[in-house]
Order: sequence, then structure tokens, then C-alpha cells
Amino acid sequence: MKMKPKYKQSAFKSLFTWKDLETLINIRPLMSLERVVIPAVNQSFRWNCDKWMMNPRTYPAKLLRELIEDNVCYFCDMSRYTEQLNAFASSLEDEYNQSADAHIYVCRNTKIKHPFGIHFDQSDNVIVQCEGTTNFKVWNEVDSNINPGNMNISDNPILDVDMNSGDAIWIPKYYPHLATSATSRMSVSFPISGDNLQERDWVKI
Repeated sequence: MKMKPKYKQSAFKSLFTWKDLETLINIRPLMSLERVVIPAVNQSFRWNCDKWMMNPRTYPAKLLRELIEDNVCYFCDMSRYTEQLNAFASSLEDEYNQSADAHIYVCRNTKIKHPFGIHFDQSDNVIVQCEGTTNFKVWNEVDSNINPGNMNISDNPILDVDMNSGDAIWIPKYYPHLATSATSRMSVSFPISGDNLQERDWVKI
């Protein structure tokens, strides 16, 4: 099933909250350098590792909290972090018969521009606004062989919406888009691509 651009208002309230993010960054084993992406930070950090730590390549919560305040940050491979995220990813897999993941995107400082500017993705995406307000603009599909980041487009967008908590937008691959934070905000992007579906049973104890 081919994804089409669309916008849905107030459909997914409380999918992921600031309190959920607080819990996440305090689970240090999950906060690996591979999972936490901060595009603007290219310096090396050093921190103490206690004797029980199995993976020293994990951010201390205090440092990560400081970095989040002044940098765009996103967390990869998060679709099974909560039951709600897993269920949403599962619903997308059922609808499109392709594998879905969840990337949590955080921008606390509205003066920071999106690191990719106007860009397109190689995967279809559903983006849920979880906290704050973001303006999303989406343009018509472009040639997949051109540079996908920091594009210059003078045409009018086909979608131009201010998204608030609970709103969602469907952006097919190769459709350029731009997210501009109007307030401190957090969203979850669900990229959809490939046929290697995850095991989605949520086990109860």
C-alpha cells in the first residue's frame, strides 16, 4: 500500500510525554552513543564508569539532560520502549505490511534550526507531535537521486500545518519537508521500510 501525504488532528494524545523522556534518559543502559544522536555535538566526552557498568559507551543522565537543552537530539530504535509506542508501530506494520521503528526527536531550544533543513527521507514516515507546537511543511515528491538535505524549494507546499500534541502527519519517502519548532517540542517519527517485521507481542507479567 503506497503512503499518501495527510494530516490528522488530535488523534494520538499522550503517546509519549516529557515524563516518559525523563524516565528514558535515566535508564543509562539504553543511552548508548549508537542510540542517542546529537548532530551538532562532535566533541568527545569523558565520564566515570562504575565497576558494575557493562557498557561504558552510555551517556550519564546529567550530561544528557544538559545536552538536550541546547541541541537537537533524537533517540533511535525506540519502538519497543513503551507499550504505546510498540502498539502504534504494530498498527503501521499491519496497515503497510512493512517494518516500522520509532525515533524520538527533541528540540528544547526554538532558536536552533533543524539540522537537515528542508529534506526528504528514504523511508515513509508517520510523525506524531507529542509535546509543544511545530510547523510542518511538505512539498511534492522529488527525484530520489538528488541531495536529500538542506534543499532550496520555492514552490508552495502541499501541506502547511501547525501541529500540537496528539496531531500526526503522514510523509511518504522522497517528499521534502521542513519542521520548524514554535515551542519546546518533542515528536516521535515512525519510519516504515522493508519487510523484516519485528516481533510485536507485548508480554505481560
